[in-house]
Amino acid sequence: HVLPAAGHGLLATEEQWTKLLSTLPPAASSVADWLLKKWNGDDCDSTPEEKWIELKRRLLQFRQNESESKHRNKKKLSSSDSIRIEQWPIETVFKYSYPRLDINVSKMRNHLLKSPFCVHPKTGRVCIPINVSQVEQFDPFDVPTLPMLMKELDEYDGEEEEGRKKVQHAWQKTSLRESFEHFEKVFLGPMWKELRKEKREEAEERAAYAGDF
Repeated sequence: HVLPAAGHGLLATEEQWTKLLSTLPPAASSVADWLLKKWNGDDCDSTPEEKWIELKRRLLQFRQNESESKHRNKKKLSSSDSIRIEQWPIETVFKYSYPRLDINVSKMRNHLLKSPFCVHPKTGRVCIPINVSQVEQFDPFDVPTLPMLMKELDEYDGEEEEGRKKVQHAWQKTSLRESFEHFEKVFLGPMWKELRKEKREEAEERAAYAGDF
């Protein structure tokens, strides 16, 4: 999701891979020049994933060749430059693949209270649990909002009751139903089951303890 055009597009176009290669440590500029010449050629049809694999392989070969040159009394790569080149792929992955850290999100109380089904104060969007098996289809801009839920409640209550399935809770009348039922199934249900088990074991332990005396 980072390399192709569907993601960040780091290696999807000439402009993007030129920009990425420019971030290589200066000591590896020859690798960047060689790859630019190859990838910009008319006969280059490698995919973004293949380009990334080739880039890492060329960097490894470059470091190995420079290490061998050290033993032939040729100009060698410094230890610091070698470390920078070795760490560059890892730093690049971390930079583009890992979540960004927002200092306010980490310390301010109104950001920390994003419990399930709470409401964002600005957008009105409801925080809903995500089904991990459908995470690729999740659209954060398609979640229910307060105005949407109010409209759904009004429309539901305004419909004819005949032939309509009776519901016990207001959330069952809205688009929150699927999310809440999933939350009950994967979190609330197992949690209550575990709590009941703990209480039963505690009661049995107290009963056994009292019976000893």
